[in-house]
Amino acid sequence: MNDNIENAILRKAVGYDVQEVVEEYTGENELLKRKVTNKHIPPDMTAIKTVLEIKGQENDLAKMSDAELKQLKTKLLRQLNELTKGESNESNNPNKQD
Repeated sequence: MNDNIENAILRKAVGYDVQEVVEEYTGENELLKRKVTNKHIPPDMTAIKTVLEIKGQENDLAKMSDAELKQLKTKLLRQLNELTKGESNESNNPNKQD
C-alpha cells in the first residue's frame, strides 16, 4: 500500500489536531477580520478497523502458502538490496560532503 495512504489512515485512526482559519475581506481585498480556531479531530473507528486489518494481513505469515512466502522473501530481498546499494553508493562517493 502507498505510504501516503497508510499514513493518512493511521493519522485518522489515532486522531489529530487541525487549525482552521477564517478570513473576512473588505471590497478592496483588505483583511478585515481573521479568526483562527484549533480543532481536535477524534479517532475514527472505521480507520482503526482498517489499520488493524492491514497490520493483521501483513503479519499473518502462518496463513501464507510456500509460494507466497517465497514471493514475499524475493520482494523483501530485492528491497533490501536496493536500500543497501544506495547506501554503498553514498559511502563511495568522493564528492560527498559531510
